[in-house]
Amino acid sequence: MSREPSPQDLTAPQSSTSGSFWERHDKFPAEIEASFQAEMDRLREHRMVRTGLAGALLYGAFAISDLSMVPDVYQQAWLIRFLIVIPLMLLGTILFSRLKNLLMREAMLSVSLIVTGASLSLIAALSQHPNAVHYHTGVTLIVLFGNIVLNQRFRSAAIVSAALVVLYGVSLLQVAAMSAEVRFNNWLFCAAAVIISLIANFRMDQDQRRAYLARLREQQRNEELSNAVELLGRLSAEDALTRLANRREFDRRLSIEWNRARRDGHALSLVLIDVDCFKNYNDHYGHPAGDACLQKVADALQSVVRRSADLVARFGGEEFVVLLPATDAADAAALAERMRRQVSDLQIPHAASRVAAGITVSLGVATLTPGDAGQPPDLVAAADAALYRAKEQGRNRVVVAPAAATAAVTTAANATPAPPATHQH
Repeated sequence: MSREPSPQDLTAPQSSTSGSFWERHDKFPAEIEASFQAEMDRLREHRMVRTGLAGALLYGAFAISDLSMVPDVYQQAWLIRFLIVIPLMLLGTILFSRLKNLLMREAMLSVSLIVTGASLSLIAALSQHPNAVHYHTGVTLIVLFGNIVLNQRFRSAAIVSAALVVLYGVSLLQVAAMSAEVRFNNWLFCAAAVIISLIANFRMDQDQRRAYLARLREQQRNEELSNAVELLGRLSAEDALTRLANRREFDRRLSIEWNRARRDGHALSLVLIDVDCFKNYNDHYGHPAGDACLQKVADALQSVVRRSADLVARFGGEEFVVLLPATDAADAAALAERMRRQVSDLQIPHAASRVAAGITVSLGVATLTPGDAGQPPDLVAAADAALYRAKEQGRNRVVVAPAAATAAVTTAANATPAPPATHQH
């Protein structure tokens, strides 16, 4: 079952709407035309109950004039009005929202309007009273109601109007007491009302189309702007080379997770990662190869992380960082070891390495349960110290900062701000 296209699925045509919309070449493209008609039908459905009740009330109110216009058949007129036409109008009002097919809805409205107009001609034909010659003019009101108030689709409005004009003309021919001149004038009056109401119907259709097209274009502009803002936000938070989060995004997330961990009393772990002997790799293989190597390492690190709350970011140069909320030291160390093996398993040749034949990484792990005294940089400093020890111990290994050492780093950081760490490559 095909889905009705929504405005978000559609591309608004760039040309403005003009010309005759019932001519095929001037219509919207097929998908937009279908969406437009569906929206207009929803609007008709929304107001159909009130409009249908108002129409039935107005039609019933004219029963008052039956006493003076057709006094000889007013009882028959009331039977026609209240037992046939008004029940039909109310039934149509109820069924309109239940019918989902657009053509069926239009057909039901058209039949209701034609029957309503025919009822007036029938009542006039039954009466022999002189005033009955003026009774037919009510057909004009039926035409105006269908074309303007109900706002039928133009084709349906044109068909119903033509049928009512012919019906009106035929009923006038049955009125012997009316001269040919008056008969023609009355018919011409009705035809003019039909043409005027069709012009109004057509112009409303044009206005609705222009308004729909404007809304569609506005939605597209808003969507494009939203996409541009999203892209800009992503670019501002994303490292261009590795597509990981950048340092700015890491700092933002670290602050958020630090505050959350302090509030909830959870441990917060961090893994600082450095590609071993990467300067030698760049010097030996060239910077393009170095960039490709960093991309592969980034993908390997990201592949190990499973939780959506965990963040892998590029810390700078050949350094990466992994933020692990609600993770204790043992779990963080296990994840760091999987990352080390994942990079090693890439088997990227590194002839200039002093550690191994391929690319390897050193990792420092630190875990803190944030308190009121500490700050987010304390956790980074502790992981940096662990990473430094991993390098001192021969690289290509994971070193976990002991809890006592982490506390010492925190105390020192609170006493004197630590200078930015620099590592030997």
